[in-house]
Amino acid sequence: MRYLLTTDPGIEDIATEEVLERLPRARAQVEPYGFPGQVRVEVDAAGPLLELATIHHVIEIHGESEAATLADIRRAVGGVEFPELIDAGSFRVTSVCSGEHDFTSREIQGAAGAVIQRRYGTSVDLKGFDVNVRVDLYGGHLVAGVQRTDKSLGKRIKRARVLRTSIKPTIAAAMVRLAGAHRGAGRLIDPLCGTGNIPIEAKRMNSRLDVYACDWDGGTVEVSRATLANHGLEVDVRVCDARALRGVYPEPFDYIVTDPPYGVRLGRRSGIAVLYRALMPSLEDVLSEDGRLVVAVLKFGTFLGALEKSGLEVLAERIVGAGDLRPRVVVLGRR
Repeated sequence: MRYLLTTDPGIEDIATEEVLERLPRARAQVEPYGFPGQVRVEVDAAGPLLELATIHHVIEIHGESEAATLADIRRAVGGVEFPELIDAGSFRVTSVCSGEHDFTSREIQGAAGAVIQRRYGTSVDLKGFDVNVRVDLYGGHLVAGVQRTDKSLGKRIKRARVLRTSIKPTIAAAMVRLAGAHRGAGRLIDPLCGTGNIPIEAKRMNSRLDVYACDWDGGTVEVSRATLANHGLEVDVRVCDARALRGVYPEPFDYIVTDPPYGVRLGRRSGIAVLYRALMPSLEDVLSEDGRLVVAVLKFGTFLGALEKSGLEVLAERIVGAGDLRPRVVVLGRR
C-alpha cells in the first residue's frame, strides 16, 4: 500500500529514518514530487505510521497522474476509486496546490468534490465529514487518496496552559533524534524548557533516558510540570537560570536539546548576541566529553560568533520550516 507522509520541511530524512526503524521492509522516498515536506512510503498497513513522532499526516494514495488544468484534475479524479465513500455519510476534499498554476487549491477542491459527489452520491460536509479525501497537486503531478489522520499527529501535546510560542513537537522529536538520544540510556536536559515540548518528546521516545528540564521563571516551571503530568511522564523540572547550570546540575549531561528565544522580539541583534554569549559557556560546562548539544537558532551568524572562543564545534546543521520562521537546527560537540 502506498502512503504519503507530510512533515516539516527540513526533517524529511529524519522522518524517513523513523519509518525504516519501525518498518525495516518499507520502501521510502524523500520529496517524491520535488517539493519539501513529504515522504512517500510503501508498507503493508497504516497502523505503525500513525505512531510516528516526526510527521503530521498520513495519506493513503489511491491514484496518481499528471495534470495541468482543472479539466485534467476532473478526469483524473473520475478514474480513481474511493471505496471508503460507498457507505460513508459525508466527505470533504482537502487540497494542497504546490507550484505555479492558474487556479487555487479551493478550485481544486470544488472541481474534485463535484466529480466525487456525482459518482458516489455522498453528501459534502466541510466540518463533520466521515471521510477526508485528499486531492493534491505538486507541480504537474496529481496525488489522490484518503487522509487517515483526523488531525495532525504533531498536535499531541496536552498543555496545561499556553504561555508562549513553543517549538513544534515534530521538530522537537527530530532534535532529540539528531542528538542520538532516541535509543539507549543517558542524561538529557532542556535548560530553556518553556512548556516542556522537548522533554515530553524525549521521554515519550526513549523511556530509558533520565530527562531533566529547567526554566528561569517559576510560573513557567509549574506549567511545564502540569503539562508533563497530563502525559503521565516523570521528568525532573526545576527553576534554574540556564546561564548558570553547573550550580544546580553538578553531573554532566550526555544530551542537551533546547530551543532558546529566537530574538525576534528583542528588536536588536545585540540582544540575542548577549544571550548566546552568556548561554553557551554554561551549556558547554555541563556537556559530557562525548556529549551532543542540539540547539535551534534563527540568527546563525550571531550564534557562530558566540562559539568562537568555546570548545564546541558545529557537527551538522539544517534549516527547518517552523511556520513563518525558518530556524536552523545545529548539532554541536566538543572540538
